[in-house]
Amino acid sequence: MASDMKSPKTPLSTTHLVALCSAVYFTSYLTRKCYEASILAICDDTGLARTTAGLGGTALVALYGGGQFVTGWMADRINPRRIVLAALLLTAACNAAVPVAVATGAASIIAINGVNGFAQAMFWPPLVKIFADSLDGRRYKGAVFAVNVAANAAIVAVFALVSGCVRVASWRWSFGFAAAAALAMAAAWARSGKNSRRDPETQSVFGQDLQDSRNFEDGESSMFTNPQCSPIENTDASLRLREREQPCLCASAPLREKNTTRTLRGMAFLVPVILAIVCMGSLRDGIEAWAPTIVSDLYGLGTSGSTFSVALLPLFAVGSMAAARALRRALGDEIRAALALFALGFACAAALLASHGGSLTAGLPLIAILSASMHGANLMLVCELPGRFAASGRVGTISGILNSGVYLGAALSIYGFAALRERFSGWTAVFALWTLLLLAAAALCAAAMRCGMRKRC
Repeated sequence: MASDMKSPKTPLSTTHLVALCSAVYFTSYLTRKCYEASILAICDDTGLARTTAGLGGTALVALYGGGQFVTGWMADRINPRRIVLAALLLTAACNAAVPVAVATGAASIIAINGVNGFAQAMFWPPLVKIFADSLDGRRYKGAVFAVNVAANAAIVAVFALVSGCVRVASWRWSFGFAAAAALAMAAAWARSGKNSRRDPETQSVFGQDLQDSRNFEDGESSMFTNPQCSPIENTDASLRLREREQPCLCASAPLREKNTTRTLRGMAFLVPVILAIVCMGSLRDGIEAWAPTIVSDLYGLGTSGSTFSVALLPLFAVGSMAAARALRRALGDEIRAALALFALGFACAAALLASHGGSLTAGLPLIAILSASMHGANLMLVCELPGRFAASGRVGTISGILNSGVYLGAALSIYGFAALRERFSGWTAVFALWTLLLLAAAALCAAAMRCGMRKRC
C-alpha cells in the first residue's frame, strides 16, 4: 500500500536534460578555473613564488588533457552518469583541499591539482556520450552549444567569485564555495537520475543504467531508439539521404556494423583535424592565460584593468559560438565552419603582427576577436564533430581524443608563449607564432576536407 502511494517517476525532458548538463559543465569550469583565478592572490598572501604556483596549473592542464584518453574510453564502456557523479565528488574534495595543499608546499599543490585535472577530464566525454545517445542531430548540436555557453559564463563567475572573496575575507573562501557548489550539483545530478524514467520526447532512459558498449554488439540501442532510424529504411541510399538532410545519431544492428567499419576507416582522416585542434587549443588557452600580461605590457593598464579584460573574453566567445553555428548551417559542415573561423583569426593575428599590437582601442578588440574565433572553432571540431561517430558507439572515445588535443596545445602555449616573449624581448614574436599557427590550422582543415572525411565518417 505504501509503495502505491509513492510518487511516480517523471520523465526527464530534453530541456531538463540540457539544463542539467549545462549546470554540471558550469560547475566543472568553476572548480577547474578557481585555482587559475586565485594564483595572484595566493602568491601575494603567502609569498609563494609564481613559478611554484604555476606548477599546480601545469599539472592540472596536463592531467586534464591526458585524462581525456582514459575517460573517453570509459564513457563508451561505463555508465556515463556514474562517471560524472564521481567527477563532481572528486573535484569537490580537491577544491576543499587546495588551502591545505598551499600551506603544505609545492609537492602537495602539484598533487592536488593533478588529481583535480583528472577529475575534470571525467566531465566532457561522458556528457557528449549522454547527448549523442539521448538526442537527435539537431538537439545534440543545440545541447553542446548550451553547455559551452555555460562554461564561458562560469569563467566570468569564477573571476568575480575570487575577486569578491579576496576583498571580503580571503582567497581560501573561493575554494570553499567551489567545493560546496560541486557537492550541491552532485546531489542534484544523483537525484535527477534516480527520479527520471524514459522520456517520450527524447526516448532517453537517463534515470536507468545506461547500456555499455556491449549493446552495440548485441544490436541494441544504448539509451534510445529513434523512430527516424527504422531498420526497414536503413539502406545505403536512405542513409546517404538522411545524412544530407539531418544526421541521425543512432542505427540498427546491421547498419551499425557497416558504420563501425566506415568509422574505423574514417578515423584516419581525423589526424589533420587533431593537429588543427592542437593549434587551436594553444591559441584559445594561451591567449586567455596571457591576455592580462599582454594588455599590461603593451597598453599600460594596471593589474585590475588587465584582469578585467580577461573577464570580457568569454562574452566575445559566446558571440563567436553563435556565429560558428550559423557558419555551419550556411556551409553545411563543421570543418568548413572551423576553416572560416581560422581565416578570421589569421586576419586578426596578421593585423597585430603588422602593427606590433597597435593601440589599446585597436589591439584589444583584435585579441578578443581572435580568442573568440578559437572558441567557435572549438565548438565545431571538439563539440559537434564527435556526434558523427554515434552510430559506431565510439562517441566518448573520439570526444576524448579530440579534447585531449586542445589541452596538449594549451600545455605547450602556457609555457611557450612566455618563453618566446622573453627570448625576443616582446610580444611581436608571439604574434608571428599566432599567425603561423592559424595558417597551419586552416591548411589542416583544408587537408581534412580534401580527404573526404565528412563522407567517410
